[in-house]
Amino acid sequence: MLRENAIFRYLDNALGSLPSPFARLVFLSSLRDPYTGHYFHEGWASVSSVGDVNTTLRETHRTVFDSVVDLSLITLTRELRKHFQSLGEAELRTASLWLQTEPFHEMIPEGCPLLSRKFFISQLRLALEVLAKAPNWAYLEEPAASPFPPPGPTPQPRWLN
Repeated sequence: MLRENAIFRYLDNALGSLPSPFARLVFLSSLRDPYTGHYFHEGWASVSSVGDVNTTLRETHRTVFDSVVDLSLITLTRELRKHFQSLGEAELRTASLWLQTEPFHEMIPEGCPLLSRKFFISQLRLALEVLAKAPNWAYLEEPAASPFPPPGPTPQPRWLN
């Protein structure tokens, strides 16, 4: 059903341009009015009905939220780090501020099961604690691709006698 409406094509392009599940979650959360719970995007409302935009964004938010809940703690912490870097803010200051104000509650979609909600909040808090108290933890280093082995001597052909 979602793939049939016009809004899905726009949403698919927007989400495809974002680097990670956490970035997608932040984006979708920003489209929801915290007072009414309705999703709105002025540009997309011009190509589809407000109801279609709301329904598509609500369902997509839920799907993306589930994918973020499935992330490991290390992956989530790395994604938080990248998000803070994209904001251009100091990581320690931002992590501490998020621990105090807990803005991540706004990222939870409406109707989310209590267990998923609690797990998400606990994982986010723990990831923020890691960034605030152990920012140099070795496991947070991005895995580097293995470089090609250094060139060695070329093997000499063996001649059969």
